[in-house]
Order: sequence, then C-alpha cells, then structure tokens
Amino acid sequence: MSRGLITLSIIVPTVGGGYLPVLFDSVRSQLQKQDEVIVVGDTHSGPLEKMRELVEEEGFCWLELNAGKHAWGHPQINYGIEHARGDYLVFNDDDDQFAGDALVNIRRAARSLSEPRPLMFRFRSGRNGLLWSEQVIREGGVGGHEFVVPNIPERLGQWTDRYEGDFDFISSTLAKWPENSLVWREEIIALAR
Repeated sequence: MSRGLITLSIIVPTVGGGYLPVLFDSVRSQLQKQDEVIVVGDTHSGPLEKMRELVEEEGFCWLELNAGKHAWGHPQINYGIEHARGDYLVFNDDDDQFAGDALVNIRRAARSLSEPRPLMFRFRSGRNGLLWSEQVIREGGVGGHEFVVPNIPERLGQWTDRYEGDFDFISSTLAKWPENSLVWREEIIALAR
C-alpha cells in the first residue's frame, strides 16, 4: 500500500435502494479513478433489476446475494468485502450519505500513518446524534459508518446477522490488530438521512 495513493472500496448493502441516488450524489465527486463503489443487493426481498441498472449507469460495481433472511445487509457487506480491491474499506447504508469532505479526510488520515491502521471517524445520526461520544468501543456507541479499515483479509472480522452486527465487525476486526492500533478521528464522514 503506497502512502501517496490511497484507494478506497466503498461497500453499500441495499434492499430497496430508493435513496441510492442521494448516496451516489454525496460520493461521486469525491471518488478518485482507482476507487470503487460496490453495491450489494439483497435478493431475498425480490428482483432488483432497476437498482442494478442505476448502479451500473453510475459505473459502479453491482453484486447480488440472497442471505435467505433479513439480516440488515450484513451478509451482503461480508460478500462485498470479498470482492474489494481498495487499500481501505469504507461502509455506508443505502439510505445515508457521505459528508462533503469524507473521502479527502479518510485519505489524509491514512496517509498520515507510518503503516496501515484502522480508523474511527464520526457519524451524524438524526436518531443518535453524533457518534461516538467517547473513545470507547461498545455496542451502541460506534457503528460501521465510522469505521474505516485497511483491506488486509487476515485482519478483518465478520459482520454478524443481528442488528448490532457492525459492532461485531468492529470488535472482531480490532481483536486481530495489536492493542491501541485504532486511530480516533474527529471528522464526520457519514450522515444519516
């Protein structure tokens, strides 16, 4: 991984996809040529042809996975990770969006490190306010929208099939890194609709 060029894989699970255009508008101008946006449709809810067309019109990657049940998009995220090629993995829901300087802040933070490390940014949610409120990894206190992690497969955890699956991913990923590897950042990178 070059300290100069940092490539990002943005992984977005989707069921309905009605807000995807807002998400795409928030990220399109921030992308660099080598970045990728991977949208993974949950086919358990039915056909997704219109969403596939929308994603492909943007020039983004479309994948499909039927987890056989509603699982908050977490199996879809795990599937997207398997296909990601970027240096860092970034996650967002299909009905949220990126802050205007999100990807610049992610790249700046990653370039400032002497070696790749997980990053925890901030997320503004209408329901929960500004996450995180303190630099502690605890269920309900952090979310996948904030976590940006180097794409090193042997150092990645799994999203589980429960509502707090993002916490499970964060904690199981951090367990594979040396203690105090996580870098806390004050910048807001994602916004709830």
